[in-house]
Amino acid sequence: MIGELAERWHRGWIAADGLTSERRDGHLVVHVNRPHRVHEWIITDEADVTEVAGIVAAGAEPNWLSVLTHAPAKVTAEIEAAGMIVARPDETFMRCALTEHPAFDVPAGYVVEVRRNPVIGVQVLKDGEEAASGLMAVVGEDAVAHRIWTDDAHRRRGLGSVVMGTLVREAVRDGAKTGLLFSSTDGVHLYGKLGWEKISDLVVARNAKAPGE
Repeated sequence: MIGELAERWHRGWIAADGLTSERRDGHLVVHVNRPHRVHEWIITDEADVTEVAGIVAAGAEPNWLSVLTHAPAKVTAEIEAAGMIVARPDETFMRCALTEHPAFDVPAGYVVEVRRNPVIGVQVLKDGEEAASGLMAVVGEDAVAHRIWTDDAHRRRGLGSVVMGTLVREAVRDGAKTGLLFSSTDGVHLYGKLGWEKISDLVVARNAKAPGE
């Protein structure tokens, strides 16, 4: 099941960022094409971790590896043994039934703007300056949240909830039923309050050619 959900998530990610992907020896590889990250491998079978980590570690270009797993400590040890650097050891893969997602009013003094190109984008503005934002790509009945952000000066005002609620509302209008996202440790608490549930842990690593982000 994790493999299918990861495949669906990745379709939303590449749509949101305008990327492409391919299969290499049965493994999903996204063409990120940035100076610090040329490719990102995504795997869901823990039996493949050592092999794929070795391939990515030996690459001549800066590449990343994301592993969806129920055994993050074991995966982290295998990745490090292959010579890779674990950049984010404790992220979380999450999903949500979008029709049950709550909506929130915008706090006084803030304005919400929605744009489509065709990815749904939401900005929360205060005095014309961006205070929070996010993207959501709808692919079939799936909606993938991406780049959810709140400026440090505007935290603890519910703006993240406003962004997510607005994105989900727009995605449901486009026919989406299931939400998928990768969350940082800080984001898990927010998404949990909004009804998102954990699918698996996520370990993200980079090879020695890739600088940290």
